[in-house]
Amino acid sequence: MKNKLPAFFIIYVTLLLQTANFRVFAQYNTNYADSLETILKNIPADTSKIPYYYALSEYYITNAPEKAIPLANEFLHLGEKYDSLGIINYCYLILGEAHFYQDNLQTSHKYFTSYLKNHQKQGNKLKIAQAYNSLGIVSRAMENYPLAIDYYTKAMDIYKKFNDTIGLNRVYNNLGVLNEHLNLFSQALNYYQKSLDIEKKINNPDGISTSYLNLGGIYYKIKQYNQALNYCQKAIPICELGGYKVTLEMLYELMYKIYRDIDQPEQALAYFEKFYDLKNKRINQETQSKIAELEIKYESDKKQKEIELLNKQKKKKSTINIILLIAIGIVIIQALILLNIIAKRKRNNQILRLQNEEMQKQNEEIETQRDEIEAQRDEIQRQKEFADKQTDFILRQNKDITDSIEYAKHIQVALFPDKLTLQKILRNGFCLFKPKDIVSGDFYWVAEFNGKSIIVSADCTGHGVPGAFMSIIGINFLNEIVFDEHEQNPAEILNRLRKKVVKTLVHSNRLEEAKDGMDISLVIIDHENMKLEYAGAYNHLYFIRDHMLEIIKADRMPVGISAKAMKPFTNHKIDILPGDLFYMFTDGYADQFGGPLRKKFRVGNLRELLLEIHDKNIQEQKQILYESFINWKGDQPQVDDLLVLGFKI
Repeated sequence: MKNKLPAFFIIYVTLLLQTANFRVFAQYNTNYADSLETILKNIPADTSKIPYYYALSEYYITNAPEKAIPLANEFLHLGEKYDSLGIINYCYLILGEAHFYQDNLQTSHKYFTSYLKNHQKQGNKLKIAQAYNSLGIVSRAMENYPLAIDYYTKAMDIYKKFNDTIGLNRVYNNLGVLNEHLNLFSQALNYYQKSLDIEKKINNPDGISTSYLNLGGIYYKIKQYNQALNYCQKAIPICELGGYKVTLEMLYELMYKIYRDIDQPEQALAYFEKFYDLKNKRINQETQSKIAELEIKYESDKKQKEIELLNKQKKKKSTINIILLIAIGIVIIQALILLNIIAKRKRNNQILRLQNEEMQKQNEEIETQRDEIEAQRDEIQRQKEFADKQTDFILRQNKDITDSIEYAKHIQVALFPDKLTLQKILRNGFCLFKPKDIVSGDFYWVAEFNGKSIIVSADCTGHGVPGAFMSIIGINFLNEIVFDEHEQNPAEILNRLRKKVVKTLVHSNRLEEAKDGMDISLVIIDHENMKLEYAGAYNHLYFIRDHMLEIIKADRMPVGISAKAMKPFTNHKIDILPGDLFYMFTDGYADQFGGPLRKKFRVGNLRELLLEIHDKNIQEQKQILYESFINWKGDQPQVDDLLVLGFKI
C-alpha cells in the first residue's frame, strides 16, 4: 500500500491560494527563485514543501522551462509517495509543458497522455478537454496534422457541451493557427471569426485585438488588402488604449507590409518607423532587465566567493598536516611496492618457462592445421568456379527478363494517349509522369466524347510489372465504358469500372487478396456550359480559385476488391470559371523520401508548393514541380511511380 497524505495536509492546500502573491513577488524580486530553492532545501518535512513546489514550478514554467523539469520530477516523486492524484496530475501538466518548450515533443506527448488518462478515470470532463487541447498543440508541432485536428475536435465538443466559452475560444484559435499553417485560409478565417465572436461576447479587449490581427493577417496572405487594413485599423486603437504592446508591434509591422505591397510608400514608412520604435523599446527593456539580473547574480556570486575564501584559509592549516602524513604514508607504500615487485619477478620467470613449453606444442598443432587449410583452399577454388558459372547463367536470365519488360513497356506506352491527344484535351495543362521502374502502375487516360473532356489519373496496386498489368486492364475497361457503353457520369463510370475489375480478379482466383485494385480520380469537363463533374477513389481533386485552395474529397474505397461495402461512388458537380486551376495526382510525389532529414515530402508540403506556383504559367508549374521532386529526392531511390496532372480553365 502507498502512503497517504496526513490529515493536516489540508492546511497546506490552503496555502496554494497564495500562489498569486508569489507571482506578484516574483515580478519585483529577481532572487525569487533562489529564495524558494533555499527554503525547499532547509524544510525537513515533505508535506511542508508542497506550496513552495507549486510556487517555484509556476515561476520556472514561465521563466526557465529547463529548470522546471527536474523540479517537477522531484514533486512527482513526492506525489507518488503519498498517492496524491492532484499532485501527480499537476506534475504531468508541468512536465508536458516544460518538455514542449524544450522541443522534446515525444516526451511532452507522453506526459499529456498520462494527464488525459488520469482524468478520464476520474471523469473530469473539462480537464479531459484541456488535455486534448494540449495534445493537439504537441501533435501540430510534430507535424501530425490529422491527429492534431482529431484532438482539437474532441476538446471542442466537450467545451460546447459544458458551455465553456474560454476553453472553446482557445480551441478555435488553435484550429485557426493550424489551418493557416496548412494554407487552408477559408477554414482559418472561419475559426478566427468564431474566436472573435466569443471575445466580443465576454468583452475581452486583448483577445479582440488579437483576433483582429489574426483575421488581418489571413486577408493579407490572400491579397485582399482592403479587408486586411480594415481589421488592423480596428485593432490599433484597442491596443493603444489597453497598452497591448506586443500585439501593437505586430499590427504596425502588418500595416507596413500592406502599404508596401499596395505601393503607398509614405504610409508604409510611417508604420515601419512605429514598428521599429516599439521593437527597439521592447529589446531595450529586455536588455535592461537582463543586466539587472546579472548585476544581482554578480553580487551574490561575489559574496559566495568571499565565504569560500575564508573556508579555504581555515582548511589550509589542516591541509599541511594532512600532506605531511600523506608523505610518510607514501614512503611506506613505496617500500611495500618494491618488495612486491621482487616477488613478482620470481613468479614471472617461472610462468615464462611454462609458456615456452606451451608455445612449442602450439607450433606443432599449427603445422597440422596449415596442411588442412591448404586442402580446404583447393575445395573453395572448385566451388568458386562453379559459382562463377551459376552467376553467368543468372545474368543471362536477368537480361532476358529485362528485355521482356522493355518490350512490355512499349505495349503499355502504346495504350497511353499520345502527346497530341493529351495536349488537345488538357488544353492549358500539363502531365508530369515518371515511373519508378521500366513499366508503371500509375496511368493517365484522356478522351473527348460528345464535346466533353474526360481526364483520369490512376494508381494501380503495386508498381513495376504487377501494376502495369492492372493499368492495362484499367485502360481497356475505360475505353469500353466510355466509347462502347456511352457512359458520361464520373461516379457511374467508376461503379462500372469496379464491377469489371472485381469480375476479372474473381476469374483469376484473386478474390481473397483485398489489396488488388486502383486509386483513381476522374473528371469530366463541359466547356460549353462551364460545368465540371468529379468522382474519386481515395485520390482527391485539388482546386484553386482567388488564391485559395479547396480539396474536393474522394470516397475512401478503391476501384477493386475491398473489405469495405461496395457502396456507389459520389458524383461532385462544380460551376467553373475562367482561371480556375485543378490538380490530380497519385501518392508517389508526397510519399517520396528525401530532404536533409530523409523524411517523406508529404501532402501538406505539396499543397503549399501548389499555392506558391499557381500564379505562374502551366508549363513553368510543371518544370518547378519536377525540379522540386528531384531536389527533394537527392541521392535517395524513387519509392513509387510519379504522376501529376494539372489544367487551367
